[in-house]
Amino acid sequence: MTLGIFDSGLGGLLTAQYIKAYAPGVRILYYGDTAHLPYGDKSPQQVQAYAQEIVRFLLEAGAEGIVVACNTASAVAREVIRTEARDRPVWDAITATLQQFKAEPPAFPLGVIGTYTTIRSGIYGEAIRAYWPGAQVAELATPLLVPLIEEGFADHPATHLILETYLSAPSLGGIASLLLACTHYPLILEAIERYYAQRGQGCRIYNSAQLLAQAVVTNLPAATSSVQGEDTFWVSDYTERFALLAARFWGSPILLQKAPAFVGGVERKW
Repeated sequence: MTLGIFDSGLGGLLTAQYIKAYAPGVRILYYGDTAHLPYGDKSPQQVQAYAQEIVRFLLEAGAEGIVVACNTASAVAREVIRTEARDRPVWDAITATLQQFKAEPPAFPLGVIGTYTTIRSGIYGEAIRAYWPGAQVAELATPLLVPLIEEGFADHPATHLILETYLSAPSLGGIASLLLACTHYPLILEAIERYYAQRGQGCRIYNSAQLLAQAVVTNLPAATSSVQGEDTFWVSDYTERFALLAARFWGSPILLQKAPAFVGGVERKW
């Protein structure tokens, strides 16, 4: 099957990598909206507009299903994406995580870290409390992490300092588990685990990128086309730095392409 996967930048390549590891026969069409990252500080209406245009692009390119590898877009643009995708299957980070929690409840109190827009939506806390009334959920916006990760600073002292500042916030004190509600955050998973280990605090970490990939491969329908091809990776803004960073997310060098300005005779809005 050919899957269209998109994110606000290159973090969604981690989800694509997990999917490829679980289902090597899947063809990946990836779109990183590097011209507009991060989505976390954009209005819901702006994110919806970006998502709609990207889904249209991926479908025109041959995607048979859409994977929303972005918690922010999952939080505020799911209905727009499903409408644009019409009869194609759509998987999003939030639905995948909540389905996993229903199958295997997390330990509470649960901490949730993500972008401003994801946290402001309150979608995780509301959904979890609807299923487990009275569940303790602490949601904290951690907006500086995505720009640092996209800058290639995942293992930089500045990132470690900011991460420690966020994780030591009073609202996250005493949590038993932590949800990384951003598909960029697995790149700093080791630093997060080290933070809790150094303090002797047992805390289970949930990786939303991996949970999304598992949901995709578990529910892959039969392919609607026998035509296959190479994995393709587009970005809305290309730089050599993005190309180097993409190799780090994917785990090996890949050919990163600037998305065409015109597709099917229609000019892209960016």
